[in-house]
Amino acid sequence: MNIDKKNLTITPSVPVWLDGEDYVFDRKFYDGMLLYVKEWTGNVNCVMSLTEDSLPPFGCVRQKQEDLPFGLSLLKDNARISDKHIKGADVVLASGDSFEQFHVSGLCRRHGVKCVYIIEYIPETRYQIVNLGRASRVVKLYRCLYIWRGERRRRKAFQLADGIQANGTASNFYYCREDKSCLLYFDSRVYSEQIINHATLNKRLSTLSHRRPLRLAFSGRLIRMKGAESLIRLAELLQTNGVEFTMSIYGSGDLEAEMRFDTERKQLGDHVKMKGAVDFYNELLPDIKENVDLYIVLHKQSDPSCTYLETLSCGIPIVGYKNKAFSGLLDMDDIGWGKEVGDIEGIAEIIKCLDHNREEIAEKSVRSMEFSRSHDFRTTFKRRIDHLKQL
Repeated sequence: MNIDKKNLTITPSVPVWLDGEDYVFDRKFYDGMLLYVKEWTGNVNCVMSLTEDSLPPFGCVRQKQEDLPFGLSLLKDNARISDKHIKGADVVLASGDSFEQFHVSGLCRRHGVKCVYIIEYIPETRYQIVNLGRASRVVKLYRCLYIWRGERRRRKAFQLADGIQANGTASNFYYCREDKSCLLYFDSRVYSEQIINHATLNKRLSTLSHRRPLRLAFSGRLIRMKGAESLIRLAELLQTNGVEFTMSIYGSGDLEAEMRFDTERKQLGDHVKMKGAVDFYNELLPDIKENVDLYIVLHKQSDPSCTYLETLSCGIPIVGYKNKAFSGLLDMDDIGWGKEVGDIEGIAEIIKCLDHNREEIAEKSVRSMEFSRSHDFRTTFKRRIDHLKQL
């Protein structure tokens, strides 16, 4: 069979919603599917779980089934992927993070179908998420045992697979072996035309020497896993150390009310601005491109958050905790500064030093922009699709 006429089936971990007669997809996922359809000259089909969860307030795409450019099979009532879902496929791209898809590589092996798993989380990250939760010790122990057993099954599933696509350096280092066809990639929602250009970056950098307050920012869910509880403490340390700054915090979550209260209680309102959840493309990207000098990423776990690449695409270097994901990025290029996880005093010291050495911010801003140009949304997906075609 001609390689360009092979049929591709994708079994993502993200669900789809049904709202009236409309299917509702996560925008980033749907945009990726459009690229698969464009670049893959055979048929493209998708097997997705139907969810009854509440619809997200934004970041969605609506389509009627007859208008979908790809085939869609629905898994209802917790149904599992079965032989009928991979019938006619030549390549299956499955979710290695989903505990419900470990059997897919076995199905593919029995039917002579190539199977590639996408993987993001390493076991350490899964355990970190459990330990950062508010459940009882007994429940945490049970969840850790579930993860441990699941990891044994994941390893067996990966042994049967033909390849792995690893999102981020941590998963690439942990799972990719010489006897597998492996691809390292970095997740991002930013297209090449949305990456900051030299003129916009130079305009922003030209103001660094004016000695106005440093403009810091954080975006993401306001939860402990993302280190959000340390942001107000960081602001307090910077104020104590005499650093002139503003900190814009974009996002919502469990800690939002507490953070707003602490901002007021500690009289940090002149420095900290709680922006709430905003639309990524229409509000967040334009705002941070023009108005942010440094990004603060205090993620405690080592997942390959798209925040890293999306921040770099705006020409903004990162000050953050050196979890395995960020450490891997720092090993690849000089795009930021890091301290060990939990060392918020060290993070404050870095920012204080940079306040007096702003040329370092400018230098790494340019490096950040240049690094992101090799990892924009289309380039990344084209690389991933070419990897599948080579099997």
